[in-house]
Amino acid sequence: MSVYALGTGGGPIVSSSRAGTSTAIRVDGATYVIDCGMGSIRNYRSHADWGELRVVLLTHHHSDHIYDLGAYLVTGWQVPGESFTRPIQVFGPGRPNRVPALDAQHEQQIAARVAEREMTSTEEIVDALLDKVFASDVLIRMADEGREEPHEWIQSNNIEIPDSAQACAVENRHPQMEPFEIYRDELVTITTILVDHRLCFPAFAYRIESRYGSVVVSGDTAYSENCIKLAQGADLLMHEVIDLPGILATFPDGPTRDGIEVHLRESHTPYSDVGKVARKANVSSLVLHHIVPNTPGTADLATMLDTARQDFSGHVFIAEDNDVFHIGGAELQLVATETKGSLV
Repeated sequence: MSVYALGTGGGPIVSSSRAGTSTAIRVDGATYVIDCGMGSIRNYRSHADWGELRVVLLTHHHSDHIYDLGAYLVTGWQVPGESFTRPIQVFGPGRPNRVPALDAQHEQQIAARVAEREMTSTEEIVDALLDKVFASDVLIRMADEGREEPHEWIQSNNIEIPDSAQACAVENRHPQMEPFEIYRDELVTITTILVDHRLCFPAFAYRIESRYGSVVVSGDTAYSENCIKLAQGADLLMHEVIDLPGILATFPDGPTRDGIEVHLRESHTPYSDVGKVARKANVSSLVLHHIVPNTPGTADLATMLDTARQDFSGHVFIAEDNDVFHIGGAELQLVATETKGSLV
């Protein structure tokens, strides 16, 4: 079981140092991808081929987590020698029945601002990519190259939140709940849980369990008891982290900065808390990724690392693109390769 940091940067920006957030987990030659950040597809192809891909998991629908989704779906569609060998499954949030808001009054304010705009679901996003965005490409390649219907190779699934959680886009965006299973094959079991990403609802963390061990990817979240519950006893926790003073220093003063500051403060986990999450979850190792700010030299990586180590006694790493972490055997074996040096 190996974990590949395909993209370790957070935020909807073009960075010269980190691809957008994406993680691949390989188990006995099968690959499971969590999020599809900008530029991550090139790193995917450096570590795995399209015939290995089985599942794509989306934590939420913010653009920096789905920028490359269309590329992942279309690139492996019946290209000679570079094709899916089985239908791949895409899992992610369904469409909320209400626009997420802090409360009913805020919901009315949002409705007045967004007018007729609506949220969408993972199934609708995949359909739009195959049938609208890439419609001409798909049709021409079916006609000119004899390719089959792409929906036979790409199957999308909206994650259904259990009714028992009583989740709601306004009143109860991240209720305390139990993890629930969404996928199983002969190699892995995948479970998920809601996490706290402010108004981005639903937002999920994922756990992939195999006979070799377990990996949890937090997705974007503030400090989350649900994430801690999902990660209990995991071999490796990939957790987002933010240097809030560092990212705010990159913004000019003004109302836009003020609005983004509220979002960043209440939607993400500061480096002062991320070690506490790992300790409370009793994980073996902590890997920090989705680094914000995501431009060279702006995040205080040394302070992030030192602070996490103060609260968590296990292995702590700050992932760089293309780092690889190996899990397996009687004892945990965690090795980072091709790194730029941000680890224990």
